[in-house]
Amino acid sequence: MKNWVRLDIDTKDAIKIDVKKHCFDNTDRADIFIEGHGGIWTFGKDEIFSQDWVDYVKETCPWLDVTGALIFWRAPGYQHPGAHIDVAPNNSPSRVEGVEYENNFHATNSSDSMDKKDFYPVVSSYNWILDKGDDSAMTWFRPKADQNESELLELKKFTDAVHYDEVPLEKLDEIDRCTIGHDKLVMVRTNVLHNVDMGQQERWAISARCIMNWSTWDEAVDTLTDWIIE
Repeated sequence: MKNWVRLDIDTKDAIKIDVKKHCFDNTDRADIFIEGHGGIWTFGKDEIFSQDWVDYVKETCPWLDVTGALIFWRAPGYQHPGAHIDVAPNNSPSRVEGVEYENNFHATNSSDSMDKKDFYPVVSSYNWILDKGDDSAMTWFRPKADQNESELLELKKFTDAVHYDEVPLEKLDEIDRCTIGHDKLVMVRTNVLHNVDMGQQERWAISARCIMNWSTWDEAVDTLTDWIIE
């Protein structure tokens, strides 16, 4: 099964602000900011999305209830050396009480004395690229045959808002890739190892986060079958 599906949900008029200016004006609010290389920002839905678009998404696909967004910026040619799995604190607004989320990370190591039981794996997110003509690709990985995934993964705290389970790329084999595109939502799998293979253009990615109604990727794909166009 693919690690991504393109949905028949438009991204036109989703953003109500100048995202690039807003992010660079607020580097002090960035979850991660590396001068000249990249940054990650977390915003509530009311700060970045038009209410008309949030309503449109919910009306078009009742399963998708937008709660906020992550904004990812990478400079041309910057290649992050590791792939990661998305995790979120158990008190995240996207978590649904009582849902047992598929756990693919099984991290045995943790930086900053964090307890992996305090986090859950994020199954999916809903992405698009801000600019047309993006020449990068989202990529997915599995450990090489001689590697033990549970020993590779380390739960890392970048900030209070951003935690990842990360593995160096040289220990992994690529299994899938997708050019995300500009005009449609792409549901991407985030509870397996993934990264971005950067091209020579600057990359601004919008990642809408929604109430996590499903516990597995298969369930997410099955639920959204009527909206999948690729």
